[in-house]
Amino acid sequence: MSFLFPIATTTSVGLVQAGTNIAIDANGVISTTGGGSATIGTWVPTILVASAGTITLLVETARYAKIGQQVICYFDITVASCSLGANNNVLTMGGLPFTSIAGVGVVGSLVVSVFENLNVNQSYITGTIEGNSTLVQLYTIHNAASNSRLTYADVQVTPLPTRLVGTITYLSAS
Repeated sequence: MSFLFPIATTTSVGLVQAGTNIAIDANGVISTTGGGSATIGTWVPTILVASAGTITLLVETARYAKIGQQVICYFDITVASCSLGANNNVLTMGGLPFTSIAGVGVVGSLVVSVFENLNVNQSYITGTIEGNSTLVQLYTIHNAASNSRLTYADVQVTPLPTRLVGTITYLSAS
């Protein structure tokens, strides 16, 4: 069978037209030709305790990918030690590799896909990133209840340490 028009050109695949900074090779492979940037690296997550207390982490892995302003971080952390915290002090994850975009309200989110050995009966753990920040407010969600902040009393070192594995997505300021 012979076609009267090419299947792919440098600007289209069939009826699909490529936009600015996108190229299509003769085999139909789409690639960017400029304008955006991508970086991949490591970051150092921390858990901050409101008012007083310290939580030290063992970081199994913490990496990020930044494509343009979109940042995707993942982490696998275990609580190595806890000291001097009041049980009701709320927890915040720190150390995001880029400051979030300015804005009012939530500009990103965290989802914990694996959590082990918490001192609270939770359904899942989540978090939010506010504008112009490198911090994630941590929350625990219970069945048939409102969100509540994850607290110092919720994490533990013994008899088994708390482990959190998750993903964070947000837009960076640059």
